[in-house]
Amino acid sequence: MRNKTFDKIKAVACIFVILIHCKFPSVYGDLFEALARFGVPMFFAIAGVYLSASSANGQAETDNFRRNIMRKLKRTGAVTLKVWAIYTLYSFVYAMAAKYGAAAWFKEKFNSFEFSRLILFNSGKFIYDFTYGFDHMWYLLALLYVYFLCYMFAPAVRVLSKPLTIILLGFLFLGEMLQIYYPIRPFGINISTWYVVRNWLFVGIPFTMLGYWMKESGAVKKIKQPMTLGSVLVITGVFSTLAEFKLWGQVEVYVGSLIIVLGLLIVGLDAGSDRSLIETKKTEEPRSLLSYIGENLSSNIYYYHVMVISVLGFLTDRVYPDAYENAFFMYLRPVIVITITILISLLIYMVKFITFNSNKNLRK
Repeated sequence: MRNKTFDKIKAVACIFVILIHCKFPSVYGDLFEALARFGVPMFFAIAGVYLSASSANGQAETDNFRRNIMRKLKRTGAVTLKVWAIYTLYSFVYAMAAKYGAAAWFKEKFNSFEFSRLILFNSGKFIYDFTYGFDHMWYLLALLYVYFLCYMFAPAVRVLSKPLTIILLGFLFLGEMLQIYYPIRPFGINISTWYVVRNWLFVGIPFTMLGYWMKESGAVKKIKQPMTLGSVLVITGVFSTLAEFKLWGQVEVYVGSLIIVLGLLIVGLDAGSDRSLIETKKTEEPRSLLSYIGENLSSNIYYYHVMVISVLGFLTDRVYPDAYENAFFMYLRPVIVITITILISLLIYMVKFITFNSNKNLRK
């Protein structure tokens, strides 16, 4: 049975991520951006929850785990290639429309330095440039790394998941403290550069492993009132994030973000537990708008919101460049982006749904 609570969480998380890349003006935009930092770690954690549903033991468990991971690798790899191709084509068209020049565009994006950033940190101009400005595709690349490593070290994932979570989260927050108080330059790269700590190693692996071991250990079943604890942790995480923002400004992941993710994992895992399913089976509610968005639209909302921001900016610059001085427009801008992105994602889903059913009927 599908976990609708995680679908709702994904819907909220993907909308909050938009508020990182398309902010409200003034301090309100900064506060929403800080709170939104839980979004991508939450995606990794939910991916961890769904890493394995096998109840087998020994070699059978490892084989089932690897088959599951291989399916996820193939699916995520195909999606990554598709999204990257669409954004690369968009970037080229944008650059030509801006009279940037094909040679300059190609040289800026595709070179050995940018390739090294892509391989090491899941960033670089292979996946972003001046035409759309945000390297949100790092999440897909990092997820591929995590899946590949889980496949390679499948027999040890269960044992290593908890220590990896603790150790790598420790390095993540240590790195962020160094960014704030002592910006060293490891390997000639300033640690204050965002992707040095926000990558597959310090965000992707620990948050995926967090979701995995919380699911596999059955930790939530040992808590007497998980919904209460989860809600308290989410509220605590919100206030912690706001306090950290006041102290340190914007960082990639707050301790409060981690607390929010923990709270939401507890809520989601409790909602998907056997006892919860038994209690709600007789009175199952119809699917809500949030769960519909989370199940069917959240991925495309995440993939394509950056393009919507870019297109809106391109049009605004040419039609009404003074709009950026208008407070009403700047408050309305994130709402416009969220609305258009949801509508585009709905259109994509409907086209896929209609195409799938048409092909199914043809096969009959």
